[in-house]
Amino acid sequence: MLSWLDLIALLVLSAALGVGIRQGVPFALAVVPALVLYVLLASLLGAWLPVAALPFLALALGLGMAYLSHLVPITPLTPTLEAIIGGVGGFLWGLFLAFIIWVSFPSEFVASTGALRYPSERIPSGVKDGIVSSPFARPLFDWAAGNPVLRAALLPHVNHP
Repeated sequence: MLSWLDLIALLVLSAALGVGIRQGVPFALAVVPALVLYVLLASLLGAWLPVAALPFLALALGLGMAYLSHLVPITPLTPTLEAIIGGVGGFLWGLFLAFIIWVSFPSEFVASTGALRYPSERIPSGVKDGIVSSPFARPLFDWAAGNPVLRAALLPHVNHP
């Protein structure tokens, strides 16, 4: 069964897909620079930003880059092709945003076991229940925490070997 966390992540994914289809090629072109900027900013500022700011940073970069990409003169394609290319960009950006929503809740390193506890014991029980009952959050967090590149980009607050 899906939790409230999964519903929020899937809502964001569908909204990004819809915006991508509506905006077309400029939105698809905005995905790559927005991803690069997010990785750079999260790597550099992630230790100082609160964990809850990461999804908002990703959202702001995506919308900002989509706005800036409209200033680049691009020859319009057919409406169907615009929608397909924009939809692919929107799907990729929405998938990235959903991934951030699933993994960006606080975790903590437990020295006695040498493992990460996700979610942290210090968050409210309602939030913790939504994360624990999600079939996606824990596997995606484990995958991101186990990959050094993903850990640096998506989990800058996690400091473990």
